[in-house]
Amino acid sequence: MSGLIRPMPRARGTAVIDVDFAATRVMKSMVDSTSIPVWQFEESGGTGPGGLTSGLLVEEGDTINVTLQNDLDRAINFVVPGALSGTATVAPGNSRLYSFPAPAAGSYFYSDDANGEIARAMGLSGPLVVMPAGSSDTLYTGGPSFDQQYTLVLSELDDRLNDAIDNDRSFDMAGFEPSYFFVNGLSFPDTAGDADTLVSMNQGEDIALRLINAGVITNPMHFHGYHVEVATRNRVPETVVVDKDTVLVDLEASVDVILPVTQPGTFPMHTHFVPGTTANGVYVNPYGGALIIMVAV
Repeated sequence: MSGLIRPMPRARGTAVIDVDFAATRVMKSMVDSTSIPVWQFEESGGTGPGGLTSGLLVEEGDTINVTLQNDLDRAINFVVPGALSGTATVAPGNSRLYSFPAPAAGSYFYSDDANGEIARAMGLSGPLVVMPAGSSDTLYTGGPSFDQQYTLVLSELDDRLNDAIDNDRSFDMAGFEPSYFFVNGLSFPDTAGDADTLVSMNQGEDIALRLINAGVITNPMHFHGYHVEVATRNRVPETVVVDKDTVLVDLEASVDVILPVTQPGTFPMHTHFVPGTTANGVYVNPYGGALIIMVAV
């Protein structure tokens, strides 16, 4: 069966992917109505999954051309951990072309590393999904197949950091304590109302979940109702595959899992980092953080 790519469709066989990104500062509304300044990549003419404003879906063998317009107040660059590093910066108000071949099949994210972890803490990142050449329903050539796949980007913010950076003050990352948590830029209940982030399945299917940690903390993702099989960690296939109900997604890591849908029902999936189910320390609706709802029929 064909793979379900949300929400980054593309024509099969396209060899050159040209995209225009703008790195911008915007005010983001939290689930508790607090408004906080964040950075984001905005894609001209497209969007990423959920509340993200950019996302890339490519195949092995493609050439990726990203023209980045820097509308922030400092120099940044464009990197893909595990695939593209050491790139030149682009000054505020300027643009630069970043051209690179699509890496090996798997899940990645892109960000800026000219500002260390600050860029990811401010929200400047997006998902890059690389499919094996000619395939739409396997994680990699000869790898596990699936009926549907979902890209789930994990991130968080510390409102004190965002306020400091926005007002040109320094912030010691040793004191980073996130107050808001997101999946695809959304918090619950918005995650449950978004077709890219609500995991909607049918009993008997195998679902690929791409857990991409674009934040600055680790996330032990816990599943209710199901066990999953870890297929790859940072694109490296697991040599011993066992059923798990909790999967650690480390810093800058991507973990692809296969979820066999063994029973119908509605079940949550969330981080076992307890504050991650809150919004600024408060349970909202009733869980305001990085909570994902899985629905199987």
